[in-house]
Amino acid sequence: MLLIALSWIYIALTCLNLGFVFKRFFKIKTCHLAIHLILGLFLYTLITCIAAFFIRIHIEFYSIILILNCILAVIYKKEIVQYLNALLHAFKAFKIHYKLLYALLFLVVLAQSATKPYLIDNESYYIQTIKWINTFGYVKGLANLHLFLGQNSSWHALQAGFNFPFISNILNDINGFVFVVMGFLFVEKISRATNSQDYFLGLVLSFSLFFMQFVNAPSPDLIIFLLAPYVIYKYLLHHSHLSASTFNILFSIVLFLCFVKVTMVVFAFLIFLLFIKNFKILKVHIGQYIMLSVLVLGLFLLKNAVISGYLLYPTSSFDVLSVDWKLPSELIKLYQTGTYQSGMNNSNVSHFSFIETFKYWLQIPKLHGLFNKLFLLLLIVFPLLIFKSKNKQPLLIIYLLAILQFVIVWLNSPQYRFFFIFIVILSLLLFVSVFKSRKFGVILIYVSLALSAIPVFIPINLNTFTSNDFAMSLSNFKIKNSVIPEGNTKTSTSFSKETTHGFSYNSPGANVFFWGTGNGNLPCVNKQQVAYIKTYYRYVPQLRTNEIKDGFKSLKVKE
Repeated sequence: MLLIALSWIYIALTCLNLGFVFKRFFKIKTCHLAIHLILGLFLYTLITCIAAFFIRIHIEFYSIILILNCILAVIYKKEIVQYLNALLHAFKAFKIHYKLLYALLFLVVLAQSATKPYLIDNESYYIQTIKWINTFGYVKGLANLHLFLGQNSSWHALQAGFNFPFISNILNDINGFVFVVMGFLFVEKISRATNSQDYFLGLVLSFSLFFMQFVNAPSPDLIIFLLAPYVIYKYLLHHSHLSASTFNILFSIVLFLCFVKVTMVVFAFLIFLLFIKNFKILKVHIGQYIMLSVLVLGLFLLKNAVISGYLLYPTSSFDVLSVDWKLPSELIKLYQTGTYQSGMNNSNVSHFSFIETFKYWLQIPKLHGLFNKLFLLLLIVFPLLIFKSKNKQPLLIIYLLAILQFVIVWLNSPQYRFFFIFIVILSLLLFVSVFKSRKFGVILIYVSLALSAIPVFIPINLNTFTSNDFAMSLSNFKIKNSVIPEGNTKTSTSFSKETTHGFSYNSPGANVFFWGTGNGNLPCVNKQQVAYIKTYYRYVPQLRTNEIKDGFKSLKVKE
């Protein structure tokens, strides 16, 4: 916990400095203390992603950032002091039970950050993606080694920029930092809730039990769950009229969300509507909007092109590149089939009709099926709230965004975590329309945080909630974790050196799941996966040159 807390201080100082830079460039006059750090985090993500095209995100990069931090600390010395004083004043203004609420949130998140990551995606590609960025930066054709490595979210580049790889590989805590930062905002809103919008935003913490599973792994999902409700909150407050500064904040946050996870593009429609409605006051800033949008889109497309040979990986749309590291189209289809089936409890439903597929999706057992049913119920019930509301238009827009998000997810991979953000948003909007008591909401948050603490400290078998053998148990906090956190993997296996058609790689043991790689040395891919693709698709990964840093390609074989 101690090392993680020190890491968070470094992250906070970096975001604080860069937040001032971003606000000055983008003409943001004022914003919440937490959002200031988020904007700084956005700028740092852009810097890290740009650097990854040219250098490894290692000690050289960290040295440059350290020098930059020192320079900015001198330039913004006065502003930093004002920020820290404002932060202290805001915390002191909390009543005692809200101070305790935030202290509980902080301690549980800190303890959870010190445990081994829970998410299975961490073992299949999070660890390896970050390790590749730390070691080489963006690598050409990396998707040819492991299909999941082609995703390469900017969130993983961000974690690579904060994990100090030249010291150890145990710091994996960017999600915990974002949670405690946004948690401060949520506690402040519910402590001062004078309207339904503040109450709505504060109640996001009532989902802490669910969010906690994402804390100890660099999953791009958590920042979506924490920031998207803030976008909706500001939209509800300012949908009829907003200042240029407020729009700039929302525009930046939505770009950040889209950069982290492309499925969040649905929120771009919300920004577009706000822009059209407030065109007269925003048109003078259109050059800045275009510049930042082009930068983010350009980085996203170029990163995809380098890593997979496709601009919009994992789809083959706009297949305009002709490079030797392009992933074969057959393997793109394998990836698409696998991700879709993962939303169908890993079952082949291709022979089902739409109705049969939908019924099967609703009847998936345990937690997946529960959230699927809950989302459908919310889509059915929410129009009643729209009908009864005096302010129908913003609620209708939010509802249409939820439907659009579901359509996008359904066509690609109907996993509940991809539309869970709208479960959060719709359910909280319904909740605050029925339950007006702020005290009840605070009790609900305390209960959620208390329940969140139980699996952190007490062993629990999750057989009731999941059918995934790998995810049956959670890692628990140990006394030694008070200082040193656990490693970044829960996979316990030995790695063997394998060679296929002259290509040598490290493979985990036979007990590791098909896509699993854990924390194996580079290059690492499961030999089961290599054998399967070779048998059914006749491709094996190969180095493009004699140097790993030059990347990979797929070799067509006859046998």
